[in-house]
Amino acid sequence: MKPRQRNRYRNRLGLSAITGILIVVASLALVGLGIVVSKNRVRAIGEEQRKVESEMRLLNAEILALNNRIETMLTRDRVQPRLTSAGTLLRPITKQSLVLLKPIPAQPEKAAVTPPDPSIALTTSRNP
Repeated sequence: MKPRQRNRYRNRLGLSAITGILIVVASLALVGLGIVVSKNRVRAIGEEQRKVESEMRLLNAEILALNNRIETMLTRDRVQPRLTSAGTLLRPITKQSLVLLKPIPAQPEKAAVTPPDPSIALTTSRNP
């Protein structure tokens, strides 16, 4: 009789090889996860930046509209009736009411004064 063959499970890979493969796969998975997270973060920041830029455009348009409204409210035709109804003593400025002044002539430069020689004593008295 022949001895019975046992079909044993024999692991051709050792424990160190399996551990190494698991470490490589886990590190690749972590790198892939990091890439996905960073891309998602960049997209979120870009979307937030677009929202802020659109809000800035809306606010700039609102500022321009308010400036135009202020300019129209402060035109002479609208302000003058308000001032007269308030009883102010403001009068319109005409060319005849302007006073023109002649320009002041430039003063000539003074001659440069040379400092006295320090070796010569001053002989002026202190009491005038």
